[in-house]
Amino acid sequence: MAFPQHMDRTEQRIVGKLIRKALALGYLVSVYDGEEWALVKADDYKAITAEVAATDETTLRFRLASGEKVGSVWLVHGNEDDVISDCSDNAATLALCEGVY
Repeated sequence: MAFPQHMDRTEQRIVGKLIRKALALGYLVSVYDGEEWALVKADDYKAITAEVAATDETTLRFRLASGEKVGSVWLVHGNEDDVISDCSDNAATLALCEGVY
């Protein structure tokens, strides 16, 4: 795993499972650190996890290979089990978040 060392282990487990699930579904992942899109439409687990938790919050945006937006998940770091603070209210994103705890 390439998460930053300062990231809580519980959050690493949850976010790692979320990212692996998205990649298994063929989604591309973009990472917004609150200031800029640090990574856009990536499918490399280590590259994605390396950009998570650069700031106090991270937004993960998921897209299909066609470019169609699936949804977004807002992570607030320091909340441990509640790291997933909000997500797009659609069936695909809710299914993605289901069971990652």
